[in-house]
Amino acid sequence: MVERRLVYPVSAAILAMFAMFSLIWSQFYPFIMKTYSLDAVSPVALAASFSAAGNLLTQVLAGFIADRRGPKPTMAVAGLLYLAGTTIISMMFSHASWENARLYWYAGALTIGAGIGMYIGTLPVVISRWYPDAPGKAYGIALFGQYLSPVLISPLAAYLITSYGLKEAFTFLGAAIFTVIYIIGVGVWRTPPREMAATFANGGKTVSLKESIRDLRFWILFTVMFSTAIGWFLIMMNIATIVVEGLGKAGLDVEYVASSFVPLFMSVAAVGNALGAYFWGVVNDRMGGPLRTLPIVYALAGVMIFAFYLSYTSPSLILLTGCLLYFSLAGEPTVHFAAVPTFFGNEHVAKLTSILNTSVASSAIIGPFIGAFIRDVLGSYFFSLAIAAVLHFFAVGVVLAGRKYAGGGVNVQVREPEGV
Repeated sequence: MVERRLVYPVSAAILAMFAMFSLIWSQFYPFIMKTYSLDAVSPVALAASFSAAGNLLTQVLAGFIADRRGPKPTMAVAGLLYLAGTTIISMMFSHASWENARLYWYAGALTIGAGIGMYIGTLPVVISRWYPDAPGKAYGIALFGQYLSPVLISPLAAYLITSYGLKEAFTFLGAAIFTVIYIIGVGVWRTPPREMAATFANGGKTVSLKESIRDLRFWILFTVMFSTAIGWFLIMMNIATIVVEGLGKAGLDVEYVASSFVPLFMSVAAVGNALGAYFWGVVNDRMGGPLRTLPIVYALAGVMIFAFYLSYTSPSLILLTGCLLYFSLAGEPTVHFAAVPTFFGNEHVAKLTSILNTSVASSAIIGPFIGAFIRDVLGSYFFSLAIAAVLHFFAVGVVLAGRKYAGGGVNVQVREPEGV
């Protein structure tokens, strides 16, 4: 059983390639803006905030259910929500008026977000419990697939849009995601025997939910996850229009950039994202824990945000710096996920992770809209990117200042499964 546990992070990687298609959400913006003759990005980008709100509404619920009942019930609901959300969005294109169409756009995004929340709330109970001894590496494998999602979904979405139209693109993507979720999340996933999943701290005492929330490390994580996630979503959920802006300044045709270069950029950046997820997961396990790894991750991401802006008018340089930026940013979710079982054990891992992830979901509600709104008001994404960088440097300070009061990053004692 232990020898075959690799199926869980690998299957999670495959599932995430479809389930996290929201990583290419901004790719749809230029096409929707063109369809409805819109000049401002923020009304379209507001859908990302609705998606995050849906995530926030369901993720904690999923965590509590998954800890108690396992992954199958929550993943079954997740698949239905994805299918319903994409179906609602496909209906918007029957309306010529943006005033009517946007209601479907926002409602569909909210429903898809609820599906994402059910999926993310379930993931820790599978990965953390099967890998109590190496959570960073396991999450690195799982998120490797998530970050490769744009490599598969971005060109597929571009092909579907240009060949069949926006309505058909969302219909196909919804059906594909539903199928994969039911095959893997409902059909394959389960939790290990309780004795294998258990992780103990404090001389063998199980870390309770109340003790975990009172731990200073919990609030360090909550603070840095909230601040960096705002920066993360300022960039990730506006990346297509950021690339269009930069290369538009260089004189490239906007339609070519939106339909051809953006999918290329997302694919290249996704490779950096995927490699970064695995790399930082392994580094986390070898360096001795999240509080030692996160300052490096945050500082590098802050530097790369500025480097990205300085090069975003060059087609060749933006591919290089974009790949390195995404490589850096990939360390954040990987180490954040690994931090919960590392510090608090696995007894309440899905609950704790989903509670901490309310900081990320809250950031996702405001981050994409703020980024687009600043661009609409000031005419450039520079200030959005600058805010993202500053928030990352702030997170470095929080971890460095807080960890001396939190054991310097000392982890809980981990009981390794036999045979590992």
